[in-house]
Amino acid sequence: MSMLHDRLVDLAADAPAATPDPGLWDRAARVHRRRRAGTAALAAVAVLAVLSLVGIDTWQRSPGVDPAAPGSAPALPARFYAPSPWLPGTDGEPTGPLAAVMTAERKGWFSSGNAAVGVSATTGEYRFLELPDDAGRGWALSPDGSRVAYWLTGDPSASPQTSGGQEVPVVGLAVWDAVTGEVVRHQVETEHGLAVDDQIVWADSAALVTRWAQWRVGDDAPPRDQGGAIDRVGLRVWEPDGPVGPVALGMDAYVDAGNGEGQVLLSWRRRSVLDVRTGKRSGPDVVGSRYGNVSALSPDGSAVAYPRGNKNPNRLVVARTEAEEPELVLDDDVWAAVAWIDEDTIAFTTRDTEQDPTPAFIETLSLSTGERSVLIDAGPDLQPGFDDLATDLLAVAPRDFPEPDRPWDPRLVAGLVGFVALVAGLWVLGWRRRVEA
Repeated sequence: MSMLHDRLVDLAADAPAATPDPGLWDRAARVHRRRRAGTAALAAVAVLAVLSLVGIDTWQRSPGVDPAAPGSAPALPARFYAPSPWLPGTDGEPTGPLAAVMTAERKGWFSSGNAAVGVSATTGEYRFLELPDDAGRGWALSPDGSRVAYWLTGDPSASPQTSGGQEVPVVGLAVWDAVTGEVVRHQVETEHGLAVDDQIVWADSAALVTRWAQWRVGDDAPPRDQGGAIDRVGLRVWEPDGPVGPVALGMDAYVDAGNGEGQVLLSWRRRSVLDVRTGKRSGPDVVGSRYGNVSALSPDGSAVAYPRGNKNPNRLVVARTEAEEPELVLDDDVWAAVAWIDEDTIAFTTRDTEQDPTPAFIETLSLSTGERSVLIDAGPDLQPGFDDLATDLLAVAPRDFPEPDRPWDPRLVAGLVGFVALVAGLWVLGWRRRVEA
């Protein structure tokens, strides 16, 4: 005990004799208050910055176009735009009638791929069409813009075939109603999936024509057995509202175009016109072209407009049933005939190749007067004639819809949020050290 007493005496003797600073406590309290206030202020700024970024991103991803007023008549847009890969999807909800369906890249956090973008015919809004069990192998819009046909994916009865250029197996066909959101499906009995050529053509707004074949083997078959398909039926016509599924037409051919009146232009050796409900062939017997999907069939099925020749673009000609030779109607570079607006007016696509990037246009030509005019500015990033238009709306004056939203890349937003948080944390750490020094 005495040792402890002696030690305390020594420590007391060594202690400073100066009087303690009476303001030390107050200064320490002020430092702590400043540190807490600075930390709180910086935290508030950081939170505000993060909330602003998230709010802007949410606002950009929300529908940017007000719903159309009741009774708004559908129309094609006077100007098309390249869709943003970060557009929102439909989330299973109907969109109302569509003016066009375009193939565009859709990006995710770690992947990307082609998807269908629907352009509203009443608001001009662009949205990715999230179609149930969509195989992603091509989409077709009905002439009135009310329906989208697409290939179904699912599970075949045996091992699937996906090495033939398709990522998922195709097991049938479906039609989505853009007005009601209802889906009509036709699933095919298949062991390994269907071999499809992406081609679906609407003969009119109630019937479509397509073809498919059955893959012989699945992915697990030996390499020497891969690549073959069986097709003993050829073309099929399907009326989704009818009591039966697709009906074989009994011919091995391809389809180049429909006229919206129940007739399609065949594309096989020589191109003739087929009525899909009666099976009757008629119309001009046009020599096949090496370029497909560039022709337009007149409303009565008696004439075909197309760029003639073995190169594209080329001069626009019209072949008629009663004429021996096609008639040259436009001596200019035409990339594709889109559709006949009426018996006298043809819609076709051109490009201004002297500009970079090259803009595209949908123009019209009156056969009786020769009058030519630009109907739609399709922009430099699209290929009109190869994307699906609601061709019935070509007869309606196009409408000036607002430019679609271009949402931010969410990865960029996440990076900015992380950067703000990191800078705020480093600043707080440095500031606290300066205050304590």
